[in-house]
Amino acid sequence: MKRRSLRLSVLIFLAVLLSFFAVNVQAQSSSILAKIGGENSLVGIEKVEKVAVSGGNLAISNQPRDGKALEVLARQRYAAGEFAEAAKYWQQAVSAFEVKGDWLNQAIALSNLSLTYQQFGRWEEANSAIALSRSLLPEESKVKSLVELKAIGQILDIQSNGQWEQGQVNLALKTAQQATKIYVKLKDNLGWKRSLIAQVKTLQALGLYQQACQAIIPVIESNNPEKFAIPSQDCQQFMTKKLAEIKGSVKTPSNPTLKNIKITGARLLGDVWRQLGYLNESQQLLEEVDRVVTQPEYPQEKALVLLSLGDTYQALGNRNKFLSESNYKEYYQNAINSYKKSINVATNNSFVKVQAQLNLLSLLVDDRIGSAVDLKVSQKLRTDILSQLNKLPQNHGKIYAEVSLMNSLVRLKQEEIKIASNVSNSSSVNSEQLSNYCLQNSSIVAESLSGNKSSVSEREIVELGAKAIELARDLGDLRATAYALGNLGTVYEKHQHWLEAQKCTEQALLLSQNVSLNAPDLAYLWQWQLGRIRWRGEAKDVQGAIAAYTAAFNTLQSVRNDLVPISREGQFDFRDKIEPVYRELVDLLLKGENPSQENLKQARNVIEALQVAELDNFFRDACVVVNKSEEIDKIADKYDPTAAVIHAIILEDRLAIILKLPGKISLEYRQTYQPNTLVKETIKNLQNNLIEKGNTSEALPESEKLYQWLIEPVESLVESAKNVETLVFILDRPLQVIPMGALHDKRSNKYLMQKDYALALVPGLQLLEPKPWNQVKSSKLKVLLGGVDKPQTLEGQDFTKIEKLVEELDGIGKFVETTKRFLNEDFTLTNLQQELALANIPILHIKTHGQFSSDPEKTFIVAFGSLLKSQDLDKLIKKGNKKDVRAIELLVLSACKTAKGDDRAVLGLSGVAIRAGARSTVSSLWVAEDAANTEIIVRFYKELRQPGMTRAKALHIAQQAYFKTGSEPYFWAPYIIVGNWL
Repeated sequence: MKRRSLRLSVLIFLAVLLSFFAVNVQAQSSSILAKIGGENSLVGIEKVEKVAVSGGNLAISNQPRDGKALEVLARQRYAAGEFAEAAKYWQQAVSAFEVKGDWLNQAIALSNLSLTYQQFGRWEEANSAIALSRSLLPEESKVKSLVELKAIGQILDIQSNGQWEQGQVNLALKTAQQATKIYVKLKDNLGWKRSLIAQVKTLQALGLYQQACQAIIPVIESNNPEKFAIPSQDCQQFMTKKLAEIKGSVKTPSNPTLKNIKITGARLLGDVWRQLGYLNESQQLLEEVDRVVTQPEYPQEKALVLLSLGDTYQALGNRNKFLSESNYKEYYQNAINSYKKSINVATNNSFVKVQAQLNLLSLLVDDRIGSAVDLKVSQKLRTDILSQLNKLPQNHGKIYAEVSLMNSLVRLKQEEIKIASNVSNSSSVNSEQLSNYCLQNSSIVAESLSGNKSSVSEREIVELGAKAIELARDLGDLRATAYALGNLGTVYEKHQHWLEAQKCTEQALLLSQNVSLNAPDLAYLWQWQLGRIRWRGEAKDVQGAIAAYTAAFNTLQSVRNDLVPISREGQFDFRDKIEPVYRELVDLLLKGENPSQENLKQARNVIEALQVAELDNFFRDACVVVNKSEEIDKIADKYDPTAAVIHAIILEDRLAIILKLPGKISLEYRQTYQPNTLVKETIKNLQNNLIEKGNTSEALPESEKLYQWLIEPVESLVESAKNVETLVFILDRPLQVIPMGALHDKRSNKYLMQKDYALALVPGLQLLEPKPWNQVKSSKLKVLLGGVDKPQTLEGQDFTKIEKLVEELDGIGKFVETTKRFLNEDFTLTNLQQELALANIPILHIKTHGQFSSDPEKTFIVAFGSLLKSQDLDKLIKKGNKKDVRAIELLVLSACKTAKGDDRAVLGLSGVAIRAGARSTVSSLWVAEDAANTEIIVRFYKELRQPGMTRAKALHIAQQAYFKTGSEPYFWAPYIIVGNWL
């Protein structure tokens, strides 16, 4: 899981940052403390293996020593990684300062003693030392000198680190924020920047990536160093304006003293950009930092940068594979190379080395990346990681490392079985007897594990999970305990040890719902897992499974806003971690030939919630808040008693169809048994043929299959209703790339568009303030026209000349009053915003190149000299939606297309329309010839003037009219209407 990787990565960074305090925390003047930006401050001593320290007080030499001299010896030992010796000297220094009554230096020595104890996981002593340290100093409001205040700030930094390493994330953030306030009071620029870096780790762990980005901006910026304020600009604004400046600042910093801080800040900013989904910018920045950081000068930072760069390459590979782009393997290989370099640079027995090894192993054993698993390399890596793990300090980072290794070994074991049996996709089930480490009387796991065996055993896998659980419980880290328990339950589930899986999962769920933890982002995972165990386990308890799945669904719905900040690199894991909860619940609800009305309604509501979640995931914002909305069923009955609503859902083994007929309360249900792989393959083939001129004969067989699967099962029901004139489709996302009018009925030799039904696509079960077109046009209509017909090259993409632009706009002007035209050089974001803000314009018509994609960074329309991305489109249309200005009733996007190979590209179209508040949108799914586009669009506006006309009927008539002169669907089928069809 991404969060696990993030936690361990942050721990690595913190080891570097906090090692700095043991060497530099001292009660000296701020001029001396300002030297803390030197070479060793950020790339100094890293965490190394645990060093055993005997219990009780360490012996203090009979030879009296000066506290300052002991402090120097302690720092030297700490810097050398000799933490046991360092602890001894810190204790002697504490005693020496106490004898002299030097409480300030005694407090500082105690804080450094706490930091030293943290290195080998002696948390009771570490917590006692930091508490005593803080008690020796006055309250912040009562300090008598700036030196005391600075000491409090630095002690709080160390306390925050300890809280973080014990899994107390919220408390760690609160303590770090206290330290930051102190540095602001002191006007200590270096301390302030350092404390902001420390805050970033907790903000990332809490999923607050936007805040993390804002916190890191002042660390990177050189301007206004005395302001001591977090900027209000969001991350995207900052990135757009300052990427080049940041890269230059890292390369040649204006203040050499802050060079280390800037390098670390730039690396963390690259991480945050990746987590926010700005993958290309993350790549550019991290590659620049990698060029700047040399191994001899910054060995530890070099390893960290390579680790971050590997994570970004992997995220790019995930994204491009998700979007069916051919170069995804190249990014995966770059990730593998970066991880290998990080491993080679990193110090042995360090968290950075282990994290790089874990990330590399996870990638090597993942057969989804398109490369064969190299067992020899993977097994050697497994052995190396086990050796390193045994030497790491006992903190929550180690818990997540053990869970990560456990999950990778599950996949490695599966590959071993496949190769051994020489049968692809063979079962990984094994007769090996396994202990249930989730039972109260489970045996204690060995202190260390070795990977000497040539192959992975199931026992080795589950014992890794058991060790993680044991450590998490020892640390009192509830979240890590729940995480480890749940993941061990997953392992048992995969091996079909159902009793063990259920016990682990129930314990993980109980902890996740504990009032002290309240972790819904974990709870839904274990509710979902419990549902799978009940459904697929020996009991085959369908009702119990539905109850567990419903609980998972309700948890997801209740924390919608909280789940949104999950990093957008996780957007491409959406299908794996969130979508299955919805789909599998629907599958359970629709079991059998005749599901209950209650189940049918619940299934529709669940899929509706999934599509909203997809839009949230698309924008990384809980944006789809439909105020003043009405349900589709009520809209149809109230405004259009001739409309039938068809809901199509792709399940694992069938296509489910739920039909709402005019005037009927009860729902009809039909299903076509076809595997989802075949359904999706048919959709893909049909889409590829439709967008190619002259491929009608190739498209026809696939078109007929979809008609047979989707339309035929309910066709007799629709025909028997007699009064149906409009078919309103609520389609599963992959189906949305196909215009329903292009489906062909083999029996009648007609396309659905040729029949007597107007067609519309709605994004869900609700519409925003739907108004019939007669009500809209009762007031004076105006249309804002714009477009670009000149050829341009923007962001490496060539956009050809668009023909018929002026002819199309002139044709529209014959039927609807137009305002200003914004053509070519005048077609800019600023001009459109100004016009929409000033005038009541219910129709916005744009003819220019554009693309819709399930990746918001690849959703755009072409303005003059720039690409207007999804966020720009959002701002553009919303600019006219002030309280005193009417919303956009109709948005027409002529000459746009959906991204090829992206089966969820319409997500970009419907997402922009819904988020912007446009009531309905007419757009093309691919770009046909300009003459055909212009003829259909002009006829559409002409028909809109007719009495009693709806938007869907106007488009239907326009397409039927063109069909008389050109029957090839390449020309007439691209246009669809999304949203309000009335």
